[in-house]
Amino acid sequence: MLELLFGTSNPGKLSELCRMMEGLAVRILTPDDLGRPLPVVVEDGETFLENAEKKASAQARALGVHVLADDSGLCVDALGGAPGVHSARWAALDDLARGSPPQRSRAELDQANNAKLLAALDGIPDAQRGAHYAAVLALARPDGTIAAVVEGRCSGRIGQKPRGTHGFGYDPVFIPAAADAAKTMAEIEPAAKDAISHRGAALRALRPVLEKLAFDKRPRGG
Repeated sequence: MLELLFGTSNPGKLSELCRMMEGLAVRILTPDDLGRPLPVVVEDGETFLENAEKKASAQARALGVHVLADDSGLCVDALGGAPGVHSARWAALDDLARGSPPQRSRAELDQANNAKLLAALDGIPDAQRGAHYAAVLALARPDGTIAAVVEGRCSGRIGQKPRGTHGFGYDPVFIPAAADAAKTMAEIEPAAKDAISHRGAALRALRPVLEKLAFDKRPRGG
């Protein structure tokens, strides 16, 4: 069986990835299983690809296991693709610019990010609020070399106000094109979200690689 560590501390991402690993001969590892915390990796890349590969490679080398790392975010057309790679900490950048280190919980930062986004789009009509989620998954071998990289996207638009209690991040304000146009991503049940999400698309593209690795890890008969 393939042992695989998800290189993220984001509980929302972990939950989604674990759901979508069902049916694979993969044992999901946590830092607790290894008795060591995830090494801190500075996400200073200019693209999701650079950040995902950097995290996967550094964590795999440090921990000696296969690592699946994700870098993802929201790209808004009217904002020139922002917040992009800064999606998770977009509002925190304002705190840093004011000289005060961010002291927010993850939930508080999500709310602040959404508030900043809605303020930036204030007065912009629905037809001009196009956006997409993007996710890059990088799979690294225990020696840090990259075994595979995949990308998934989910197109939609930004709503006028937050709605829904499912999901995390920008889900309460993101209305996916592939679902009921009246619903935000946070109003869609988890299984339905997985079927249309950027992370779901990326992991479906990665499944053949994981299936082959798991097959190669099978015990051989004597």
